[in-house]
Amino acid sequence: MNKLSIIPRCMPRFHQAVFFLLLLIVVLTPCVAAQTDGTEDRVVTASDGTDLDIQVYPAEGNHLALWLVSGQGARERSSEIATQLAGKGVEVWQVDLAESLFLTRSAEQLRSIDATYVAELLSQAHQKTRKKILGIAGSYHAIPLLRGIRIWQQQAAKPYLLGAVLLTPSLYATVPSLGMDPEYVPVVKSTNIPIAIFQDGKRGNRWYVDQLIQHLRSGGSQVTLTVFEGVAGLLYEGDNSAQTLQTVTELPDRIIASIAMLSTSPVPSIPAPAARGYEPKGSGIDDRLKPFKANLQPPAIDLPNILGGNYRRANYQGQITVVNFWATWCPPCVQEIPSLNRLKSAMQDVPFELISINYAEEVNAVNEFLRRVDVKFPVLLDIDGKFAASWNVVAFPSTFVIGPNGKIRYGVNAGIHWDNPEVMKKLRALVNDGS
Repeated sequence: MNKLSIIPRCMPRFHQAVFFLLLLIVVLTPCVAAQTDGTEDRVVTASDGTDLDIQVYPAEGNHLALWLVSGQGARERSSEIATQLAGKGVEVWQVDLAESLFLTRSAEQLRSIDATYVAELLSQAHQKTRKKILGIAGSYHAIPLLRGIRIWQQQAAKPYLLGAVLLTPSLYATVPSLGMDPEYVPVVKSTNIPIAIFQDGKRGNRWYVDQLIQHLRSGGSQVTLTVFEGVAGLLYEGDNSAQTLQTVTELPDRIIASIAMLSTSPVPSIPAPAARGYEPKGSGIDDRLKPFKANLQPPAIDLPNILGGNYRRANYQGQITVVNFWATWCPPCVQEIPSLNRLKSAMQDVPFELISINYAEEVNAVNEFLRRVDVKFPVLLDIDGKFAASWNVVAFPSTFVIGPNGKIRYGVNAGIHWDNPEVMKKLRALVNDGS
């Protein structure tokens, strides 16, 4: 069949020509599909031929937010915020780079995303809309965003980028070994754009954000910080506390206020000098009991007990002590509770104590959890997370094993089976450790 046989033969030649022209327009027009909720699915093709799927929230204003999003339990909430932003005049392009590039959503993969795609998206967003651009990213997506902006600066940057909004960013080169200070990816000290950080107050990296800001400022960035007290996971549907839901409704206005603030500090046309630093090497998660390497003495404990009163412990000598930091919203934390119960039972014949410390959750939430889950060991409350910070806890669960000599001997920053024979053997071997 002739390729043009779809044109009706009964049409006059002029109408055939018009039909053919319209067909070409349909074929050659970039793929943009309107949705019933007013958003559009768009495909942007990168210079290497990779198709990047964009969810567009159109708006008539002069600003566009390029938002790198995660599909892990955050899509609905980030969509809700984007819809509100568009309603207030800020167009939003949301892109899930891991999904477009067929990557797993591990921290290691997100750190390794080719940031050239971000630089190209910044340029194409402006070319297609002529709007000023704001970068938005949370967690590990902040790494490709900052790297992409730096590449964009190297490619003769134009004065249409406003800066970046980072939502509880994780800019670690790797999750640090238990008790160690985090190392940051080199781009942190190689960034000189204005940045607004919105930090969840109950996240494990809350007490390291001041350290992060110092590193960002060393490269020339002007940084502002807003801490959302009482919020554990702003973008995650699992956190439905009243404080979190209220903050979600306020975030679009906060982002718009940040646009005005960032506009007062122009983005430099050239990037900051490249900084040398720790490059990512693996996930950083210790999923088995390892010898403790950090120079940390176990801090004294004086915390509320969920059952009432305060638990106090100043001296760790004379017995094996396991100190476990956890949260109800952390699946690995919950999964290891049965094995911790069995560990406590199995160690009754030796001097042993198991102490669990809940990280920065409301008492009612913890009590509700304990009504559903059998926990056979004391649960203490680290109300604001500062006590966990004194142990250099970043990830959850994090567990320290202290020998009878009062020194931390082992640690693990992942969920494990605590009644595993190998683990039990290492713990029992500490009984006579009085050195």
